[in-house]
Amino acid sequence: MHIVFIHRGVYPERIGGTYSYIYELGRRLASRGHRVRVIASTSEPVAPAPYEHEGMLIHKYAFRRINPVASTLQHLTKTQRTFEKIVATEPVDVLTVHDSQLGYRLAKSALGRSVCQLPTFHAPGFLEYRLRAQWKLGMEPSPVRRALIRLAEPPMEYGQRRCEEGILRCASGIHVLSQYSRGHIENHFKSVDLSKVTVIPGGVDAARFRPAEDRQSVRERTGIADGTTELLTVRNLSPRMGIENLIKATRMVLDAQDDGDTWLHLTVCGEGVLRGTLESLIASLGLSQSVSLAGRVTNEELVHHYQAADLFVLPTTAMEGFGISTVEALSANLPVVGTPAGATPEILNAIDPRLITRDTSAEAIAESTISWLGRRTDEVGTTRYRDEVLEKYDWDAVAERMESWYAEEVERFARQAE
Repeated sequence: MHIVFIHRGVYPERIGGTYSYIYELGRRLASRGHRVRVIASTSEPVAPAPYEHEGMLIHKYAFRRINPVASTLQHLTKTQRTFEKIVATEPVDVLTVHDSQLGYRLAKSALGRSVCQLPTFHAPGFLEYRLRAQWKLGMEPSPVRRALIRLAEPPMEYGQRRCEEGILRCASGIHVLSQYSRGHIENHFKSVDLSKVTVIPGGVDAARFRPAEDRQSVRERTGIADGTTELLTVRNLSPRMGIENLIKATRMVLDAQDDGDTWLHLTVCGEGVLRGTLESLIASLGLSQSVSLAGRVTNEELVHHYQAADLFVLPTTAMEGFGISTVEALSANLPVVGTPAGATPEILNAIDPRLITRDTSAEAIAESTISWLGRRTDEVGTTRYRDEVLEKYDWDAVAERMESWYAEEVERFARQAE
């Protein structure tokens, strides 16, 4: 099959769950003999010639951020033009859009409708936009700018929602990574035929994310002192990720244990707009020695962080469409405490319902962390976290399921076109 993905960027230049998802799925489909292309933007003034990466052919178009409307129009126009050039060289079997604001015009066009469209719906973009707008309102000191944000939010949200619904209505089949994401389609896009929706979870490279052969040496290399309980989270530092609550929960756990502030340490891997806010919060809570913002880490360092930690905490407050970092942690046989936001319960309930916090608050995260600390010795030697991944989320098995679904949908699309 000839498969084309459309998204804003490509891994590893851009990091995050969706970028990792496309990279892992695309390179595995390519290794199975499929021709895989990725259309993405670049901030460089001149786009590079198409180049190969892990068996995929990457097509980048130059993009300059101006304002939300002009930026969206750039994406819509340039993704369509790039796709037209691809089709001119070879017919495309599968078009899979991962961001509606990039592929809406193409999906609605005659060319788009001539191809089997199988978008992956990760989460409602219009709701994410709403959350970002609310955060900006809370952070903006200028009354004039706050008023402008309030004026811009409804039409921008409407436009984004219309793009998403258009993509879903044009689709031959719709892929989601969780029942949670399927529920968003059911609740927010009433005109979409739910019979088109297929749930296939994301995956993890179990060969890469694995327990360390010598965990003590990895902990020493990562800088973890003897006797320290290491908490870890891997998140973009953006509002819905709940990092503030996790930092506050760390203070609560330390206070509850009354053993001083040296036995517990939290590492946060990731970058984003909240870094300055988080640094101030850490200082105000007296956690400068207990919380580290590691920033963006290398692929090798990321694996070491998972291998060295004692507990992974996912503090998301909203919109967790799957949870790539959750299954990465589990693959390293690292237990996870996660909030009941999005798809996290779908993963953790099968392992142990006690790993899910009662809500997304700092207090709930602290309670579940303390509860895990109280029973951690009962789990010495268990491999149940990694076993769950090997059974359900190994990337090779997930890629095989996606390959089969693509083939079935392409065949059905061809029959209907006859």
